[in-house]
Amino acid sequence: MAVASQYDNDLVMLFGKGDGSFQTQMNYTVGRYPRSVISGDFNNDNKLDLAVANSGDNTISVLLGKGDGTFQTQMNYMVGMYPNFVISGDFNNDHKPDLAAANSGDNTISVLLGKGDGTFQTQINYTVGMYPNSAISGDFNNDHKPDLAAANYADYTVSVLLGKGDGTFQTQMNYTVGSLPCSVISGDFNNDHKPDLAAVSSVGDTVSVLLGNGDGTFQTQMYYRVGSNPFSVISGDFNNDDKLDLVVANYHDFSVSVLLGQGNGSFQTEVKYALGSFPFSVISGDFNNDDRLDLAAANSGDNTVSVLLGKGDGSFLSQYIYAVGSNPYSVISGDFNNDNKLDLAAANSVDNTVSVLLGKGDGTFQTQMNYTVGINPYSVISGDFNNDDRLDLAAANSVDNTVSVLLGQGDGTFQTQMNYTVGGYPSSVISGDFNNDNKLDLAVANSGDNTISVLLGKGDGTFQTQINYTVGMYPNSVISGDFNNDHKLDLAVVNSDSADLSVLLNICN
Repeated sequence: MAVASQYDNDLVMLFGKGDGSFQTQMNYTVGRYPRSVISGDFNNDNKLDLAVANSGDNTISVLLGKGDGTFQTQMNYMVGMYPNFVISGDFNNDHKPDLAAANSGDNTISVLLGKGDGTFQTQINYTVGMYPNSAISGDFNNDHKPDLAAANYADYTVSVLLGKGDGTFQTQMNYTVGSLPCSVISGDFNNDHKPDLAAVSSVGDTVSVLLGNGDGTFQTQMYYRVGSNPFSVISGDFNNDDKLDLVVANYHDFSVSVLLGQGNGSFQTEVKYALGSFPFSVISGDFNNDDRLDLAAANSGDNTVSVLLGKGDGSFLSQYIYAVGSNPYSVISGDFNNDNKLDLAAANSVDNTVSVLLGKGDGTFQTQMNYTVGINPYSVISGDFNNDDRLDLAAANSVDNTVSVLLGQGDGTFQTQMNYTVGGYPSSVISGDFNNDNKLDLAVANSGDNTISVLLGKGDGTFQTQINYTVGMYPNSVISGDFNNDHKLDLAVVNSDSADLSVLLNICN
């Protein structure tokens, strides 16, 4: 596992031993205030390497992997000012990975061509719009050469830079979008097999769609009005006409906007559907088994989940509102009672519960069953922790420093929580088989005491006492992966206050 910490300017690695325990962290110095980290094989030796964007000293740190889970000392490369995003790709078609960094401080994208030995050429900078906060690559002109696009937060534009195939790019073409674009996505909205772009504007209350001409240029944006403070957007074919539609959750006016695609890249005027107050997230699924997409939204302001059944023509019935616990932060769906009907579960951060709503198969849900967990559950996951082919739940409780495990009974109900002590202020939880015994284990990032807690599963739904490993300061997320190619899960945690990444290799003793 690897984590970047922005305050102590290092990367922390924790290697798994294969028995569910992990070695002491190995810290690797990177630049100041690391903002993002990616992995790739930068020297073509079939060993994973790391690249970190350091916003504090305007560098990219590259750490070559040795194949045993350890990494060489960083090699730093200058880029533009305040890089906050890094991507990789083969920009000159030489089968050697290159890097590109979005630099929000000087409004540039830096491209560093890889030499194939893990080193990179001096940056080439390309001007984009003001404060680029994300970048994507794609072939926007269908010439089989990678292009770049950046969403520019401060000047309300998307910049497109067409690749020449030799690692250089043409001068930016800027396209105006709405106010404060927070993200950009691509899709074929007019079914011409040419990539288009869509950007959601959190302040302008619009979705901007820019149709691709197939030559790397895009038509002038088409604005589509949505609700107030659109927070998230999803796409799907909600009227079964093989044309992509858009759905936007509007945080401030308690609604969801549905914009049906007309197949030519344009969208019909939004149709709004009322939700509960302050919808935080929206998901789609077929909740009544009629092969039509439905919607469900978690409403943090009035402690409800709204379900809107799709009619198959792109319209939706009025919401059914289901009470859940206080301040639902997230909602997930799954078949918790094995009846082939989708159910819902919401994590409620204020009243310390998880609400489970069993689906009846007709799009309605039974009254919530609330299950007490620890204080202020921050995240929830599901898994089969006792190997009975029934989904169980685990919640990380940030205030009382516990993980609550609720075993599923196969009928959609769950047993009383079993709480396990972890470190201080757990902020995220993941599951995996860390000791290769075919039993799910848990790993928890504890932001309050700078540790990772590992709880080995016994296979009966119970867990052993935590084993704690020190990482960087204020770890706020944890992931797992096999970082040294030994078929054992390792851990990586990003430490927000120490500005480093901790990796713990699994050593399996």
